[in-house]
Amino acid sequence: MEVLGEENEIIVREQEEELLHQQDQEESNIRYVMTELHEFLKRLFKKLPAQSLLNCSRVCKRWNSVAALILKSRENCITWAQYNYHIASGSSPSPAFVPHSLGYFGLDLYNCLKETWSVPASCLFFSEFQTADKFHGSLITDKKKSSVTIQKHIEAAMPASCDILSVTVPGTISTTRDLANCAESEGEGGAVAILFPKMEGVQIYKVSIQNHRGIWEQSGVERHQNVKCILTMTSNTSMSTSPAGERLQNTFFRDGQTPVIAGAVIDYSLSDTSDSTECIVFAGDRVNAASILLDENVDTEEDVIRELTQLKNAGLSETNSIGFMFACIGRGSEFFQEWDVESKAFRKIFPRTPLFGVFGNGEIGCTNLPKSKWKKVPQMTHGYTTIICLISFG
Repeated sequence: MEVLGEENEIIVREQEEELLHQQDQEESNIRYVMTELHEFLKRLFKKLPAQSLLNCSRVCKRWNSVAALILKSRENCITWAQYNYHIASGSSPSPAFVPHSLGYFGLDLYNCLKETWSVPASCLFFSEFQTADKFHGSLITDKKKSSVTIQKHIEAAMPASCDILSVTVPGTISTTRDLANCAESEGEGGAVAILFPKMEGVQIYKVSIQNHRGIWEQSGVERHQNVKCILTMTSNTSMSTSPAGERLQNTFFRDGQTPVIAGAVIDYSLSDTSDSTECIVFAGDRVNAASILLDENVDTEEDVIRELTQLKNAGLSETNSIGFMFACIGRGSEFFQEWDVESKAFRKIFPRTPLFGVFGNGEIGCTNLPKSKWKKVPQMTHGYTTIICLISFG
């Protein structure tokens, strides 16, 4: 009996060792597939959003190189997060509060970053509020937490390397990610964050221009960098001197260049509290831009469509394009006696191009089309107008 017992133990031991050997072999095969088979990893990683790829890139050198390759192939995927009361109120009923410090907008930003296929390198953020507790759906009630600037909340959500320009404005214009809706918010609590990835042949960067100093010496804008467009955000407190956007246009013109410069007089810059104009620069061979000025005489939808047709005829590629609208707070629904006239007209002319923008306390820009021939710089500062700018990345 003792002999039989010993034989059974030996058999059991051998079976356990064989099972362990099989498990080791299976794990070895999995490790081989997951680390050495390059094509397998590429096919697998192509199905993952950017945030998941960033997590995978930290596993090992092989995964890091494959993840970097996939991310580079997606470099032209511009995305955005937005909240607009008019769009939200037309959809299914929403809960009074959502689990995010920036409310409905913050939740959309979270989902956007979770689902986006490209890593944001630059972010342009427009908000109608300065503190998080004001955002629709925000759960923040603690005064200490509500005192944290929105800039800090946005910085916490973005990759550390992302360059962020944040401003507060009287109103916003935004488009849903599926391009199904576009609407204007005139103080109803709108917010939008446009996220730009790194793109080959494109440079996008933020600069600050002190309003009492020279342009080239302090802006960081290179004179011969092939600058195509500069969006400028000048705070109310900086309007005692000629706006930086106007000075930029004159300086470029003297150098024989006419890039599109457009922007607005805003309430407050969340990125920089000093007396400066915040700008985002678009440069590079792949970038093309054009703009149109809608003055106070353009006061019907038919007028708007007629003027926007000029922008359409500029011939910019709309495959990978984005529109910006800088409107006077005196326009909008009270001016047209109807909601969303200018944004709806834009969507009719450019159905595949998302439109974003602000209502401000003044507008910077002019009609600047590829065939424009200037003898001198047109007037750049306006009131009761709208500047619409189209940027194409080819």
